[in-house]
Amino acid sequence: MNTITRISILALLTCVAACGDTGGRADGEGTDPSSTSEDPTNATTMSTTMSTTMSTTVDPSETDPSETESETADTTAGEPGFEFEEGDPASYQQIDRMGMPAIATAVITSKDDYNEATPTDDADGVFVPEIVANITGLHDALDDDLMGAGLTPCDVDTCVAQGAPLVVPDVLRVDFATPSGFPNGRLLTDPVIDVTLAVVLLDLSVHGVTTLAGLPLNPSEGDLPPLDDFPFMAAPH
Repeated sequence: MNTITRISILALLTCVAACGDTGGRADGEGTDPSSTSEDPTNATTMSTTMSTTMSTTVDPSETDPSETESETADTTAGEPGFEFEEGDPASYQQIDRMGMPAIATAVITSKDDYNEATPTDDADGVFVPEIVANITGLHDALDDDLMGAGLTPCDVDTCVAQGAPLVVPDVLRVDFATPSGFPNGRLLTDPVIDVTLAVVLLDLSVHGVTTLAGLPLNPSEGDLPPLDDFPFMAAPH
């Protein structure tokens, strides 16, 4: 088995397959990790923490037939409507959260605690020991293969320093004053897993953050392009 294939398999096993992220090729714009080191309280910075709750059962007898007919008509016309919950966030139970891709999957051990935590907990360093331990484990498993492929791994301390601005706190930052593109926001076509792997595995003084995206380890694009309007992803087919 050649070394590139071995890296692909190992990297996918450790991070990619469980994440469900959509890979894609990008021109590298917006992928400078140093651009994420701004104060997370900056007005141009946004954090995303996703919370979900169990839905209540609706009695069919309480359903307004006119609403059902209207929704069916909208769907038939090819213009389905979207309804968004507007309840008090305090009434929800947080069971998951999403910020940077693959962090909970690859470098967090206590996943339930992490999913119930907040970016404030991240900033307080609650999960830093787990992150360091798991990055160490990734290097123990992959450094030989990386070097066999002609790549230069970073030592663990350097890797942690490279990745810390991205994942502590674990939020997705959006700066409207700079071009969109991971890690400034996230486009559907951004190779987010390849970039993240490069930051935590490679010496960025030797390799660029798009090195793994250039191989690529993930599919470079979907079979259909994203849509221009919400929900942006192509229809199932």
